[in-house]
Amino acid sequence: MKRVLVYVAIVAAALSAGGARAYFTAQTEVRDNVIRAGTVQLSTEPTSAALSIGALAPGETVSKTIEVKNTGTLAFDAVTTAAKRAGITDFWTELQCRVSCEGVELYNGPLSAMRTAPVRVPSAGTARLTYSVTLPAEAGNNLQGDYVRASIYVNAEQAR
Repeated sequence: MKRVLVYVAIVAAALSAGGARAYFTAQTEVRDNVIRAGTVQLSTEPTSAALSIGALAPGETVSKTIEVKNTGTLAFDAVTTAAKRAGITDFWTELQCRVSCEGVELYNGPLSAMRTAPVRVPSAGTARLTYSVTLPAEAGNNLQGDYVRASIYVNAEQAR
């Protein structure tokens, strides 16, 4: 048995000595790699009083435009909503609004419930949103002189 073990050890040593080989290798370095997260940022023009209307009559529609500018590095989807800040609730609930972007309708219904369909704004791009505000023709005499102060919110979410 001792002889078999010595024989196996000699064969293993011979095989390992004959099996060792050298290969040429090389390596290079690719330096200064910076990975940065993108940004979702926006601005609007105008920045205030974009939908202000001095005297809206029953049956009349007034259109105003807000430009949504992508000032970030990533494309985003913009959705606009509205919220009443002050004024007469009956007047607020009567107002109708149609929102479009380049002829594509994003919303059509009460201003008080507005939530537009998303519009894609590429990095460094601009979307021109047109808001057409209407006081229905059947609005009652009780709304004369009423007003509402509202905010328009433009919400941006990174495009997927």
